[in-house]
Amino acid sequence: MAFSTGSGIKRLAKQGIPVRWMKSTNLMHHKFCLADTLSDNNCVTPFIMTGSLNWTNQALYGNYENYLVTTQEEVVQQYKAEFERLWILFKPIVD
Repeated sequence: MAFSTGSGIKRLAKQGIPVRWMKSTNLMHHKFCLADTLSDNNCVTPFIMTGSLNWTNQALYGNYENYLVTTQEEVVQQYKAEFERLWILFKPIVD
């Protein structure tokens, strides 16, 4: 969904946030967001958001969606490992 109407991927890239993609006929259908997993600050609690949400305007404002937010360390670490695997597998988006 990176280049579909309503996607925020270009806004992220314009803000200097690194984004990656894989050109493929297969869908990368994961839908999750990690937050604060790199922080060494003990006052910061890492968390994961995941669910059916496609992170598009249609999903946010028109669809019936679900998402889960958790700070459960084992779950956060599993998603972090999957993210790191995909980060290596996918390529940077370049214009």
